[in-house]
Amino acid sequence: MVTPVPSEQATFDYIIVGAGSAGCVLANRLSADPNLRVCLIEAGPPDRNLLIHIPLGVMGLFRHRRLNWRFETTRQTEAGNRAIYVPRGKTLGGTSSINGMVYTRGHPTDYDAWAAAGNPGWSFEDVLPYFRRSENNERWKDSPYHGVGGPLNVSDSAPSLLSEVFSDAAASLQIPHCEDFCGVTHEGYGMRQLTQKGGRRHSTAAAFLKPVRDRKNLVVITSALVDRVTLDGKRAVGVEIVNGTRRQISARREVVLAGGAIASPMILMRSGIGDGGELARHGIAVAHDLPAVGKNLQDHVAACIQYMNPSNASFGLSWRTVPKFAWGAVEYLLFRRGLYARNIMQAGAFVKSDPSLPKPDIQLIFSGARRTPSGIVGIGHGFGLFAVVLRPKSRGYVGLSGADALAAPVIDPRFFSDPADMEALLRGVKLSRRLIQAPAFNPHRGKEIVPGDNVQSDDGLREFIRNAAATVFHPVGTCRMGGDPTSVVDPQLRVRGIDGLRVIDASIMPTIIGGNTNAPTIMIAEKGADMIFGKSSPAVH
Repeated sequence: MVTPVPSEQATFDYIIVGAGSAGCVLANRLSADPNLRVCLIEAGPPDRNLLIHIPLGVMGLFRHRRLNWRFETTRQTEAGNRAIYVPRGKTLGGTSSINGMVYTRGHPTDYDAWAAAGNPGWSFEDVLPYFRRSENNERWKDSPYHGVGGPLNVSDSAPSLLSEVFSDAAASLQIPHCEDFCGVTHEGYGMRQLTQKGGRRHSTAAAFLKPVRDRKNLVVITSALVDRVTLDGKRAVGVEIVNGTRRQISARREVVLAGGAIASPMILMRSGIGDGGELARHGIAVAHDLPAVGKNLQDHVAACIQYMNPSNASFGLSWRTVPKFAWGAVEYLLFRRGLYARNIMQAGAFVKSDPSLPKPDIQLIFSGARRTPSGIVGIGHGFGLFAVVLRPKSRGYVGLSGADALAAPVIDPRFFSDPADMEALLRGVKLSRRLIQAPAFNPHRGKEIVPGDNVQSDDGLREFIRNAAATVFHPVGTCRMGGDPTSVVDPQLRVRGIDGLRVIDASIMPTIIGGNTNAPTIMIAEKGADMIFGKSSPAVH
């Protein structure tokens, strides 16, 4: 149940900060023990807005003023000296309530690399049971890689005409077909599965939180920003929240930060846990000097080529689409299917930009709509193809701009600070062009809008990438998990040097996984809940 902020000091066994992809999972799993009192705190409002629940509503959420933090990076010196937009969800369900609903996990060896880096228990064999536990996959009923009966519904989407054209074009380039992007390998092209149920978005709030909100031992507080963790010496004993006035909420057992790769390190730093020199510059008393907090920021950087679509088969805004939108509304209201139930980026591929590589390093995402520089679907008809660097070598950081809880974060991913990322993305863009030039696109391919036919040389494409590249919204790594004393959390996700405090969200990833990060974040929360209870990983069946 959602309750107002307590008027006096309240005490719980566990306080979870952030009701996003990780926080909703943790609230479900921890409150399953009726003897525990659990408090879940979210800075944003409840998830009542219809744009959240209608899949096509994602277009209205990209820059939503109330449901999106609307962050920006610092100016990126290697990316046209531009500030790059970083959307993050600000409501129950967090970014799972505003994202593209794509369900992928990365390559199995991504997790093996975590374990090899000093994190026992985090290999793919170890984490696969948690992926399966969370999942109810409508297609894969008997696959060893998928679950049935879990809280999160994963479904197929009816392919659009241009998604099928993309598949034909990829096959003509000898790209293999991948039946399951979450199987033994994700190399190849195919249709992406989505976190939808009955034609509606299935966020973690819908999947994990809504079914248990009537539990007497679970309190959900919305529209309350956590300023800092309160400490008694080297032990976390609660949090201080801001909601018009300041309130203290106490934790008997643990405080769990689940705010994500931007918010979790900021809360640690405002609590006096971080790089002592940086904290001192903002007038924050150092409770525990932990220099790695906020460092190791990684994100997937991408560039998109775009074409006009003379056949009008793409999604777009024009007078000719009025009947399509009208019928789509009727079809959705009656049957929960059709235009309004779709993700406009249904098809994609994981490919090697260099055949000698051991696994794909580029993700291709086909967009069945023309997009403006602000990311909104534009007037007219077109389509695009994103090339995404899956395992960037560049590393950035998240820092404070001030000690106040409302001060904007400093987000500096340092895109292309490692030149290898530019070269990988250059190869990805060139492959994207080859794919769109395949004969399958002939009836649908109009003029190349971005970067344009006049840009052909490698240097010209590099300049295009610098001025057009953006994130695909997968920030991770700022509270790095590791077996070394310089990491932020240990392999049990406990903050080093502070008792009773864990971080359980995408910020703990030591290296970014080669795919979308929502499903891995849910897995981290499933595993983190077992760690809190002292349970070992379930066996793979």
